[in-house]
Amino acid sequence: MSISYEDGQVAEENNGTEVAGVDLGEIHTIAATTTTNQAIIITGRKARSIHRFRNKKLAEIQKLQSKCTKGSKQWKKYQAAKKYILGKCDRQLNDVIHKTTKQFVQWCREQRVKEVVVEKVEGVQRHTRRKRRKTVTQKLSNWSFGKIRKQLAYKLEASGTSMQLIDESYTSQQCPCCGRRKKTSTRNDVIICGYKEHRDVHGSKGILSKHLYDKIQYLGKTEAIKYLRIA
Repeated sequence: MSISYEDGQVAEENNGTEVAGVDLGEIHTIAATTTTNQAIIITGRKARSIHRFRNKKLAEIQKLQSKCTKGSKQWKKYQAAKKYILGKCDRQLNDVIHKTTKQFVQWCREQRVKEVVVEKVEGVQRHTRRKRRKTVTQKLSNWSFGKIRKQLAYKLEASGTSMQLIDESYTSQQCPCCGRRKKTSTRNDVIICGYKEHRDVHGSKGILSKHLYDKIQYLGKTEAIKYLRIA
């Protein structure tokens, strides 16, 4: 049996007029751009370091545990150690996601954002698995998209800001000026026609453009990019 109840909180009044497109990623957890070409990038380095620590420790414990008889006293000790590492890292990651989404929502207030458009990422994960690129798939699984979107949804709602999901197909690859598609491994997205933009900001602009005009087109020069890092 489950019980639901009202928490008594009322959403803030939001008189903003701006729309923001959001690109989620591993290196930069959140990159967003508004209709006035104000951008923000919140790095994901802290989350990546936690993931690396977790994976390293679990691998070490698993190696030792494989030498023990399953169900033995020593095997159970290693099993408890794995649960401890997982629990500790999950708490740390939840804290990082909370701080990241809180900073983003505060930026939305400052930029008078009324609506946020976030990419759908499940398709990216399925497409990557089909290619069997194990390294990339592991990174994608570490992005914690579900948790980020969930925290964004309720925090934005509390601030009077709506959130929508949109298909992100080609938003990070297609040039908004000449229409050519190009994959890049650099942090800047340079297209043959001369268009140049930070890769993640470019992705957020593509999402915003697709939402506003149902196609990817040039939205103008980025006025300013605010960089934030989770301590």
